[in-house]
Amino acid sequence: MATPLRPTTPEYIQHNQQVLEDRHSDFQHIVIAEDPDYGRLLYLDDDLQISEADQPYNQAMVDPLARHGSLGRVLILGGGDGGVLREAISRGAREAILVDIDRAVIDLCRRYLPQLCGDAFDAPQARVVVDDALAWLHREDEYDGIIYDLTMEPFSPDQSRTRFIDQVLAHAGRRLRPGGTFSMQCCGANEPALLEEIRQGLARRFRTWEDTTVSIPSYDVDWVFAWARHPRLGA
Repeated sequence: MATPLRPTTPEYIQHNQQVLEDRHSDFQHIVIAEDPDYGRLLYLDDDLQISEADQPYNQAMVDPLARHGSLGRVLILGGGDGGVLREAISRGAREAILVDIDRAVIDLCRRYLPQLCGDAFDAPQARVVVDDALAWLHREDEYDGIIYDLTMEPFSPDQSRTRFIDQVLAHAGRRLRPGGTFSMQCCGANEPALLEEIRQGLARRFRTWEDTTVSIPSYDVDWVFAWARHPRLGA
């Protein structure tokens, strides 16, 4: 899921949003809130992830796979809110495997954000796995499409962001079937340094790639998404 810039005070407090659920899981602080303009929203560690109004986010993640005929076997890394899963299935994915580390996020989104996830978690095409999403990039499986719906920041304090991004892109390229498509959320349009790191990583690891900027209703800034094909496996 995306990670918009964190305000000093959580947005659900700033905007006087009604808090429906406030829970600490084994991994993070989860808040489900409700806003008169955006419907229900998901916050993780006080960062807004997505709202019921943010269908353009899910479309931006799945569009590249649909456009390039990569909606056969799809791997979704993160995305525990179910919005991308629902979009992939609705666009024709034959099999959609969602891997998210936090069962609590999945359960709460099923309960509180049905306008976002619908019945995607129970769809026959869906396979929901509670596990470390990045570890799945080390498995020997192959996919027609891979969607990266996780942070761009490294989880280990001894790893640089540039190295983390490069490793994610390298492993994703190895897991794509020939002709497959990789799609990712990148960052806010107001983060040029991070965007440049991602662009350099994409150019280093893929022969064909492109990024685009999309307006997401509940975000304060436009968001950048990217897709890539034809990995440089020897890079």
